[in-house]
Amino acid sequence: MTYVAVFDIGTTAVKGILVDKDVQITEEHSVELATFLSEEGMIEQQPEDWWEAVIHIASLWWENGISPDSIRAITFSGQMEDVISISEANTYHAILYSDTRAGKEAEWINKQCPKIRSYTGNNVSASTPLAKMKWLENHSPDQYANTKKFVFSSKDYVIYKLTNEAVTDPTTAATTGIMDLKNRSWNEAISQTCRIDEEKLPKLLEADSVIGTITEKAGKRTGFSTSTIVMNGTGDAGATTLGAGAVHENDCYFYMGTTGWLAMVERNEGQLDSLSESHFNLAFVEKSHRISVAPLLNVGNVHKWAVQLYTDQNTAHKYETFEALIEKTEPGSGGVLFLPYLNGERNPMIDPQAKGAYWGMTPQTERKDLARAVLEGVTFSLKQTLEMYDLDDQRTITLIGGGSKSSNWCQMVSDIMNHPIRVPLNSAYLPSIGVASTAFIELGWCESYQEFVNTFVRSIPSKNYMPDQKRAEVYAAQYETFKKLYPALQSVYK
Repeated sequence: MTYVAVFDIGTTAVKGILVDKDVQITEEHSVELATFLSEEGMIEQQPEDWWEAVIHIASLWWENGISPDSIRAITFSGQMEDVISISEANTYHAILYSDTRAGKEAEWINKQCPKIRSYTGNNVSASTPLAKMKWLENHSPDQYANTKKFVFSSKDYVIYKLTNEAVTDPTTAATTGIMDLKNRSWNEAISQTCRIDEEKLPKLLEADSVIGTITEKAGKRTGFSTSTIVMNGTGDAGATTLGAGAVHENDCYFYMGTTGWLAMVERNEGQLDSLSESHFNLAFVEKSHRISVAPLLNVGNVHKWAVQLYTDQNTAHKYETFEALIEKTEPGSGGVLFLPYLNGERNPMIDPQAKGAYWGMTPQTERKDLARAVLEGVTFSLKQTLEMYDLDDQRTITLIGGGSKSSNWCQMVSDIMNHPIRVPLNSAYLPSIGVASTAFIELGWCESYQEFVNTFVRSIPSKNYMPDQKRAEVYAAQYETFKKLYPALQSVYK
């Protein structure tokens, strides 16, 4: 038996799996990670923790009888938009994607490069790695000077530890504020204007590039064979897109986690600065395409809020109790509508001041109506976001993330979208399965990403939901009213 080893290095945990030629998963292990927070908005992790987690997972494989020689290749998915210093002098904490310390630096960059979006396809904010690098230069000059190379994904750091090569991939690089999205290369004009030392940038290589083999030093630490090849892999958004089966133009999926997003594969053409400013535009593994990501701030967190609010605090199984409650009322929630913007919002509009609101309550309104209206409101917001893409066909939309565990919510999504919905089972390892394709192509186990998705990803066991036309008609009428609520309340938010 031969395998591809896949490591998904996320924010909360490092996951490791072995995948055979038939994409059967074995030896699933994970190691939780610690995150360091400060009142100043600093959010960091220790990169050595990622490395030690990989070593620990590999040790479990050897203990369970896996031969190092049976692992032909290692590939990766990882959190993006980080700033990670590779230095021979010190081991520094990584600045994570959600860190907001570099607000002033972001303002400075936008003044220096007012047309930066026309090259990168994205806005520069406090979370952009380019701004964080400038923050280090301004506030931690010793670290900046000691940094031999910056890398921008957690998986990049582990690749460096395995091969002694500093690299990143185009999907990750698209989040940095330095990569030219159309040419998939570092933009010298941005680096020079912002006075970034280009020698500190890693090599920019495709996801299916072979970076090298395991060094002798890394082999001794990990137990991997020095003949095992190491792939570049891709940032988590690219891996998740592949794992969701989105590989052709207009393929899309919803991720319903604490927050969420709608991602769609689009052709990489047109003027980048004309794209929606609320979307992220990322390079895809297929060079002719990009991933358009519309993030939403109110998804599973709003679901959790409603579960806490409408179930008894002493109930042991709150989510199951909430499911039973919303089943007691009909679709449409007795005419009650809910604006789900508890945390401001980024899509379908950008408004950090937006708030949640109920509308349509009468003396007949019951708790079950208020509870169901919350999930309907979140789903209406998802529908508005989808309509921004002008998708007019009836291909199946994939739904992943914790929210997909609610069968009532999944059926609601299908009814409100009036669209077939596919929910892969056990979706926790979908990014790992998706990024395994990079090694499969190199090893000759498949010829292309399309073949991998069509043969393996879309055969993953899933539950499918079809829209009920009577419910769809109810929701269609309510949706027209829902779209009027935010514009009507917008002046109240200010």
